[in-house]
Amino acid sequence: MQKILFCFFALITSGLFGQYLTDIPTKENTVLWKIEGKKLKTESYIFGTIHIVEKAQFHFPESLKKLVTKSDQIALEVADLNQNTALQHMILPTGSMFDFFTAEQKDSVITWGAGLLQMDKKQFELAFGRMKPFTLIQLSVAPSMADMESYDLSIQNLALENNLPVLGLETLADQMKIFDNMDTLDMRNMVMSGIREPEKSAKQLQELLKLYSEKNIDKMYSYTMESEEHQEVKKYQEQLLDNRNRNWIPIIEKMIKKKNTFIAVGAAHLGGPNGVLRLLEQKGYRLVPIHL
Repeated sequence: MQKILFCFFALITSGLFGQYLTDIPTKENTVLWKIEGKKLKTESYIFGTIHIVEKAQFHFPESLKKLVTKSDQIALEVADLNQNTALQHMILPTGSMFDFFTAEQKDSVITWGAGLLQMDKKQFELAFGRMKPFTLIQLSVAPSMADMESYDLSIQNLALENNLPVLGLETLADQMKIFDNMDTLDMRNMVMSGIREPEKSAKQLQELLKLYSEKNIDKMYSYTMESEEHQEVKKYQEQLLDNRNRNWIPIIEKMIKKKNTFIAVGAAHLGGPNGVLRLLEQKGYRLVPIHL
């Protein structure tokens, strides 16, 4: 896979604002950054999450909890994360999920899924027939998620416990639309890859967890977008990362201008030349690394 040609850009800064983080990769190993500059009167922070992490690696110290609870509001990629809402967006409006596959592939999917969930094949076919193919990608990593924690859910729950409003940078419908608009063949290949090579999916997850523990946002971005293991993802880089990052910037600017906001998004959205941190820099903000 071709490497992304990173653009090196430099912003002229005064001694007042100090050094920006424009070096790629950044020399700072942290997933928490304070947003300053542009005469902001409030303290706001942006935190890079990994949506699932092993409990043994789950690091949520009191200092991080305090930043969440002292905020005026919380911003996540999607507000109100819950299974019922997600399920509504995973159901096909018409037809069957198995229409996406050849007869041979359908048999492989059903055999794999029934075995994974310890269900009768007919039961699996009935239970998942109305689901979108994307559901199978999530299901393929299920065996690796038995003992996992979620930063996003933990932050949301902490906000709710403290009666803090939780806002979304986008909707779940916006996210699902990306997968709905993917080429049928690409989606089929993603699903079949996870089914035929389960050890590969497990390895990818473990590598992401390792990189997250190292807290280098640019390395996470590079692995997500450039590694051979994610060839299918590279084709949809604009839709999955870049466009969403750009769409979030005016929303974030509006939030932090008025209130102390704690923002939490997937860590891969922070790094890279078109990551949220560098897009905020281009708008004149200063991103200060905070080490937990």
